[in-house]
Amino acid sequence: MNQPVEGVDARTDRVAQGTVGVALLAAFVFRIPWLVPGLSLLLAVGALAGPPANGLHLAIERWVSPRLPAPRSTSPEGKVPEPTVRAQDALAAVILAVASFAFLLGIAVVGWALAIAEAVIAIIAATTRIHVGEQLRRSL
Repeated sequence: MNQPVEGVDARTDRVAQGTVGVALLAAFVFRIPWLVPGLSLLLAVGALAGPPANGLHLAIERWVSPRLPAPRSTSPEGKVPEPTVRAQDALAAVILAVASFAFLLGIAVVGWALAIAEAVIAIIAATTRIHVGEQLRRSL
């Protein structure tokens, strides 16, 4: 008997990562620095308590995923392991916390550089399923 694969629906993870990337780029373009610590806090909760506590994942699972076509299979390729999602959220939370601290110190150029770097990391995860946070976790 096949056991269900543990983890987060890959579609949910990809939409969440894409949302983080686009939100950070929008924050840069429209100069909304308060969005950086807000996302940092949201992702820190997800990193500490897991994807079920991440408000972004919850919103996507409730309002977006039901409107997407059903996954082709329940194979491991359709899931992202929870430790991978948590590592990616932890990396993002740390980068964005440092960016927030840079904004507080009045070093906006460093804050925005870090926010853009995190946006790129999130978009890479969304488009390629390569999670930099997981790669760092494995290497440490």
